[in-house]
Order: sequence, then structure tokens, then C-alpha cells
Amino acid sequence: MRIAWPEKWRTNSLFARLLVSFLAIILLLAAFNFGSFLYLKGKIHDEIVKYNSLNMRHTMESYETHFKLAIDMLLSLNQNNELTANLNVLRQLPQTAGYEKTVNVHAEIKALMANPLMFYENIVFYFKNGDFVLEKEGTSRVEDMFGKFYRAPAYPPDYWRGQFEEPYFYRIHPAAVFSQKYMNLDQGLGRLVPVSVKNALYRDVLFLVFLDGDKMARTLHYSLDNPFFILDDRQKLIYASDPNTAAAKLPPFTEDASETKLGDHYLFQQKGKHTGFRYVTMVPIESISSELLRLNLILISLLAVTIGISVVTSILFSVRLNYPVQRLLRTVHQYNDPGASADFRIREFELIGEQIGRMHRDLSDKNSLLRYYAFTDKLKQIHTKHPDVNDPSFIQKPFTLILFQLRFLPRFMEETSLERERATYFIREYIESYVKRSHPDALTFQIDKDQILTLVFSEHGQPVADDCLAGLKEVFDYDKDWCHFTMAVSGPSLPASEFAAAYERALMLAGERQPLEETQIIRQSAVRPPYRLTAMQEQELQTKVRSGSFEPLQQWTVQQLEALRAREATVPELRRFLQHAAGLALKAVEAAGLPLQAMPAERELLADIEQCFTYAEAQTLLVRLLGQAAEAIAASSENKDPVIEFVKRYTEEHLSEDVSLDLIADKLSLSRGYVSTYFKEKTGMNFSDYLHHVRIRHAQELLLDLELRIQDIALRLGYQNVNSFIRMFKRYSGMTPGEYRKKQGGK
Repeated sequence: MRIAWPEKWRTNSLFARLLVSFLAIILLLAAFNFGSFLYLKGKIHDEIVKYNSLNMRHTMESYETHFKLAIDMLLSLNQNNELTANLNVLRQLPQTAGYEKTVNVHAEIKALMANPLMFYENIVFYFKNGDFVLEKEGTSRVEDMFGKFYRAPAYPPDYWRGQFEEPYFYRIHPAAVFSQKYMNLDQGLGRLVPVSVKNALYRDVLFLVFLDGDKMARTLHYSLDNPFFILDDRQKLIYASDPNTAAAKLPPFTEDASETKLGDHYLFQQKGKHTGFRYVTMVPIESISSELLRLNLILISLLAVTIGISVVTSILFSVRLNYPVQRLLRTVHQYNDPGASADFRIREFELIGEQIGRMHRDLSDKNSLLRYYAFTDKLKQIHTKHPDVNDPSFIQKPFTLILFQLRFLPRFMEETSLERERATYFIREYIESYVKRSHPDALTFQIDKDQILTLVFSEHGQPVADDCLAGLKEVFDYDKDWCHFTMAVSGPSLPASEFAAAYERALMLAGERQPLEETQIIRQSAVRPPYRLTAMQEQELQTKVRSGSFEPLQQWTVQQLEALRAREATVPELRRFLQHAAGLALKAVEAAGLPLQAMPAERELLADIEQCFTYAEAQTLLVRLLGQAAEAIAASSENKDPVIEFVKRYTEEHLSEDVSLDLIADKLSLSRGYVSTYFKEKTGMNFSDYLHHVRIRHAQELLLDLELRIQDIALRLGYQNVNSFIRMFKRYSGMTPGEYRKKQGGK
């Protein structure tokens, strides 16, 4: 009876021919690998245990000792009666007014920092009640301490505030890169390991010590050439000698196994008895034993013999494989020549030819995806070595960049059930299909939640046709009641190496959108002087506000907005005008002796102005604000208080001097306490708050003059210390003077 062999076992099948050809090589390699395995199996394990287990234990004990000393040092502060008394005074500031106690506590911190055997970067006492800290450099607010001087994305000020609510006695936090950014200085502090201990007597005082993680690793760990990790009991990373090493891929550990094999590395781990941390290092197997040097000679000899045999066998196999490979290449070429055909004697090659056809179609579909990744890498300044992403065939091709900026209106959310993300996706798909009609190789992708980029390539650098953009504008204008579109065209065509610069220019052009309810195409920046109110216009506005009449204010607003429309003002210019007009209205309210509580808060007002994108929105906001100011002045015009008027007038006239409540009380021949109580009762704010508020409002006007330095403005307004001026400006306006000047169109 004839045996029916499976098709893959037939003599003309690729499987059978490859099997016979590789059997000799497989047997030789199996013998080589088997002999090597027998020799290396015991040696490698013994050497790993001998040279690394003891060192790992020593590292664990050194770290545990150091962590325990740091925690014990913080705990011992509870036993210092003098320090405890000082902390009790400081935790009740400003009621106790015991500011002199900071000197004693600061001296105690200096003494603790003087220990040369510890790796202290800083010791911090955090007082919850006053929301301030005391550290080696002095005292500061928590926002400044952890937002400027010891700044880390993982540890914002709110993180430390939340530690008071956490149920623990002490905690060692994961290491993070800290930096100091203040007054245009950005200085790295390295990777620090924060340790927090709660005060046993006062739950509103938190002790913090920042340990220098890298110095500890260099001193306590025997070799930083091998990756080193510290993990807590939940496998969370506390410290890694190489931040780029993925500690999350480490396998779970047990108490019994002190070493684990992972790929071509051995993992050595020890668990600390005091902290419960797990200390892990990765050691390459090839670097373990010097005994491998002798073995390498044997391996090289065996490898040379194996290579010789493999080369001879490979040559014979290549000759036998040459014919079907050539036929396979013809199959590849047939997709460039539809009339070509291929006939294989081996069935497997025929199947491969069919697969190549499908792969060819898939590759053409994925080509645009590769281009998207390439330009995304350029934009994000990611340097990749992948040859497909860096294909010069399209990376160096000239292009024109079109940025589509989307702004969905409240009506869109109210009248449609479509999510913004879904709507943005549909808009991107439409833009892509529309542009490809005239530019088939164009690339369209979403770069942000409200931004879509289109790259139109051109061999000779021709600009994008106006008909293409005009057609899109006509379609988008149908939906202007739901969404405002801005098309910023960065041209002329540039090489792809300047993609990031072109994107920045497109962003700048998009920022010059005019406050109109229509789709806008912006090709170039308009150069014109900034629009500002003249002194006569400012006086006219304040006069109309003080008159208390609503209709003249509305007419004035319409006139100014029409003037802005006539000069084709941009949205940022419109917002600067609104801020200036609002400031004049607030000054009129102040000059009338009214409390500013009658007007919207400054931050709330700035937020409303930032939401103005059209003239209609600006008119609604400004008319409402001016109407509130006029109404408040009209309601209080009949009962002005002479004492309050004198205080405000004297303050305005002597801003550059050392104005104090004692001096004003002396001018009025009244007691300081009476004037303070009377002013608070009539205006709703303390005199000091009023003084700073007036100074900061004047500072905002002076900052518009770019020729004035911030130091000169501080002196002109009575601040002898520029840091005090910066701190007060940020407290009352929510940003630093430099940030405010930049936002108003300065440098």
C-alpha cells in the first residue's frame, strides 16, 4: 500500500529542502551549545553569588543605616525642649508675632546640616497654619519654596499640603529631579530623596529632609556601572541609578530568592528590615567571572570550526535557493509592471508572492503614517535613528504648512450631542480629503486638541493655491455659529528641516486673528503700531464713568470698537484695549472713594477678557463693566466721606514715599487705631491692602512702558526691595511683573 505523505513533506516543497539543508548546521550548533551550557551552568551561578550577593547585602545595610539615621535625627527633634518651644511659637504666627524664634530654629538647622557623614541637601520645617517653611536659607512661602527654590513636577506645593492628612508617622518619598528657577535663573539641584516625619506634639508641623540621591548611590553602592534600583513593598520605584532604565519591567520578588535571572542579566535583591525597601541591581552575565577568559579561547576555536562548516554549507544552500529567489524578485517587480507574471515550481514561493502583493498594498497605506511620525518627531524635536522615519525622499521635500485653529462656541455644546474630540476628528478627515483633491501627497494630522496641521508638498516650492483655501473657508463659514476657524499659512515653501520654525510662525500668525465671526485666512503678519487710548480719550472715559450715565458709556464703547475694527485690530490687541479700559474704570471707582468689592475681582475680570474673541463679546463685557462702575459711583456720589477722601488722595499723591497709617493718622490728628477701624468699616479692606492694591495698579500701567526697568518701577512706587515688589505684584495680580509685561505684548 502506497503511503500518502503530507504535502509539506514532498521532495519539491520548501520545507523538505530547507530541513535537509539545515540538519547538519543544527546538529553542530546543538552540540556546541550543549557543551557550552554544561560548562557554564555551574560557573556562572557560583560567580554571581560569590561576587554580588555579599555586595548587595552591604549596599542594603548601608542604605538602611543611613535612612534610619535620617529618620532618627528628625524624631530626636521632638526631644529638644528648646526647639519644641520655638516651633510652638512659630506654628501660631502671626498671632504670637514671634518672628525672632526663626533665628534659633535656623541655627538648629545649620547645626544639623553640618554633619559631614550625612547626605543632607536641606532640612525643612513646614508650618501648616502659616503655610510657610523654614529651611537652611531662611523662611519662605510654600508656593515659593516648592514652586521656585525646590521645584519638581512630582512634588508641587499641594502635594506637601496633602501630607498633613496622610496617616503615617514617617515616609520616604520617591526620588525626583529638583531645580531652582527664580529671577530668570534655572539651576538644577540634582535628584533628591525627600523624607518626611510628622511632629509628635504638633500635627500641623512637618519635618522634611532632602537627601542627595546620587551622592548616596556613589558612596553606598559598590558599582554604578550596573543599574541599581530601590523599590518599596508595592514595587514602586524609589530611586534608580539610571532614570532611563525601566524598573517597571522587573519581575516580582520573593523573600527566599536573593537572585533572579532576567534575560542576559542576573537580578540581585535584598530587602531592608527597617524600611521594607527592596534593593535590586542588574549584573550582566558576561562580566561576572574572569574564569570565562579561558573559556572564550575554547569558544573561539569551536566557533571558527563551526563558521567554516557553516560557510561551506551556506554556499551550497544558496546555490540551490538562487533560482526560486530570482523568480520571487520577478514577482516583486510585477507590481511596477502589471503585465508581468510569475510561475513558481515551489508552492511556498507562490504563497509568498501573494503575500507580497498584500504587503505592497499595506505599505502604501502606512506610508502616510510614517510621514506623520517623521514630522511629529521634527516638531517635538525627537531624534530617532529609524531609517524609515528619516527617509529623505519626503523629509527634505519643500512644503507649505497650514495651521487650522479651532474654537468651539458654547452654542456647539448646547445644540449638538457630538463631543468636541469627535467633531475635531471629522473636521480633520474632511480637510484631508478636500486638500488631497488638488495635492494628493498632502499630509494632514491633529497636533493638539484644537489644532490641525496640513503639509502641502511641492517640488518647485509653489505656494498653496488660493482656490483651495477659499473653498475650505466657504465650507467653514456655514458652521461659524458653532465654531470659529483660523487658517494660518506659513509660507513660502520651506524644507522639512525647518518644520518646527514654520509651526512656530503659523502659531504666531494664528494669534493675529481679527475678532470677527468668520473663518479667517492669515498669510502674513500685519506690522502696525499698537492701539492705545489717548490721554483725552482716557479722560473722556473716566468723566463718563463718574457721571453715572449708562448711554454715553455705551456710545463710547461702540465708537472705540469701531475704531479697532477700522484698523483691523487682532484679538490680542482687542484684549489689551479691554484691560486698559477696565483699569481706567477701576481707577475711577477708587478715585470716587468706593470699595473695590463693588467691582468684579481682578482675576475674574482677566479671565473674562481672555474669553473675548469677537467684537460682540467685547462690547457685552465692557458695557457691563463700565455700567457697574457708573452705577456704583452714581449710588455713592451723595455721601462722600472726607476722612476716606483724604486717605485716598494722600496715598495717590505720595506713592513713592514711605506711606504709613501712623503718618496719615497724624495728618488727620486722629489715633492710628481709629483711622484703621474707620477705613476698614467704610471701604471694606485694610489700609495696607488698599495701599498695595493702588501701587500694583499703577505698576501695571508703568509696565506697559518697555523702557522702564522693573527695579525703577519698584522704587517709583515706594518699594525699596525689588523682591518685595515682585512678591506683592504676584500676590495681587496672580503673576510676576515680567510675566505681566510679556502677556501685554512686551518682550
